[in-house]
Amino acid sequence: ITPGPSQNTAQGLGNVEQTPLPEEIAGLRLTHFSQGEEALAQIAKLHGKKFNLKNGYVAHYESSTAKAMLWISESFYESEAQELIERMLVKIKEGKSPFSGLTEFQASGKTIYSLTGLGQTHYIYQERGMVVWLAVDPPVAEQALKETLAQI
Repeated sequence: ITPGPSQNTAQGLGNVEQTPLPEEIAGLRLTHFSQGEEALAQIAKLHGKKFNLKNGYVAHYESSTAKAMLWISESFYESEAQELIERMLVKIKEGKSPFSGLTEFQASGKTIYSLTGLGQTHYIYQERGMVVWLAVDPPVAEQALKETLAQI
């Protein structure tokens, strides 16, 4: 995958260190990412509407055998991040998404929501004012979640 003009490649890019993005999770290397307005535009496109967000990050991870994406939306307040998660869960429970099998569990002191869909395992959780959505291929899903939780 070739990054677009407003995307950053992970190799040798110093500003990845100024983001919450891990450079590697479960053996998957960060290949490219977007942040700020570019990421917020991608988040809005995915949902079909804009949100009042402070910042956003969209990261792509790959190895020779698996892929993952990390979507992070940063709200102005923790309560807004919680509200975003609650609204997503309502839509998912109503069947208005390609996801199924919603389960909830605790890990690293956080409530984690797990789903399946689009050939991947998806995890959603809140870290302060951030909503973190990890979409990852099933063979490395549990390890990817564990490592993401340790870093974000």
